[in-house]
Amino acid sequence: MTTMDKETFVTPYYEVKGFSPTEKLFVMTDLHGCSQAMSRLLKHYDGKSKVVFLGDAIDRGPDSYGVVKTLLELDALCILGNHEFMSLEALYPETVYYKNLVPLWHTVNGGDKTLDSFDKAIADGADYIENRNKIRFPKIYDDYIRRCQSHYLCGNILFTHSGIPLHEEVKFFEDPFDVENFDDTFLWWRPRENKERYLYEPRIFNGQKVFSVSGHTPTNPGFVRQDYGIELDSGHVLKLALEIEPDSDRTNCKYRLIGTLCSEVRPDEAFEYGCTVERLVESYKRSIENQIICKAI
Repeated sequence: MTTMDKETFVTPYYEVKGFSPTEKLFVMTDLHGCSQAMSRLLKHYDGKSKVVFLGDAIDRGPDSYGVVKTLLELDALCILGNHEFMSLEALYPETVYYKNLVPLWHTVNGGDKTLDSFDKAIADGADYIENRNKIRFPKIYDDYIRRCQSHYLCGNILFTHSGIPLHEEVKFFEDPFDVENFDDTFLWWRPRENKERYLYEPRIFNGQKVFSVSGHTPTNPGFVRQDYGIELDSGHVLKLALEIEPDSDRTNCKYRLIGTLCSEVRPDEAFEYGCTVERLVESYKRSIENQIICKAI
């Protein structure tokens, strides 16, 4: 197991047949203010591939500002997550008025941690915006929000925040500031049972079969890779990245998963039951590899 630190693992390469992006991508999701875990994942980034982020950069962890700043520095293609969406009513009360999400964002979803991170960055000299309610937030968060997309189709790989249902014609809405027309359904959708996951048949998007990559739904590491997709959010304790690239004729592709332990949201939770770092890392790596259907190449 070749790694750069004891908290991180990298799987071998595996193959996806019949699906391929058009270029090499490095994909992350649901970092939730965990900049230290993000830094460890990025040690395995080649510095050249397009970075794709599937949403939920903020909340719960201590450094939402740092995560957003790094994504902008990487010129990442960013997808809007439900946590970014929840922040809009609090930060843009002049224009955004959806569903009274402000209390939900501040309390159970960790918006207070995001504002703490923003306040620290502003105190350290970050440029900021002040809204009519005297809430201040860094200018770079505005830059980040306004570059977020609803989805990304690369070849026949579909990248979304929450995933999309089977057998439904899906229409994405791009502008969350268009309160008259924006539909947030696919920021929140989750499979209710196994048959709605990526296990048995591919999604159809814009008339073609696609291989799906999404975050949002915390997934047991042993089920991250499925026949027709990857659910990349494995919760707070383990953060994952996906490196994926086409073969020479862009018919098939190969990928690997990078995982790192994270204790930034709930300190020490990763080490309950007295498990050592090395044993926990090996356990997660083995769980992922044992369940992957395709053979290593």
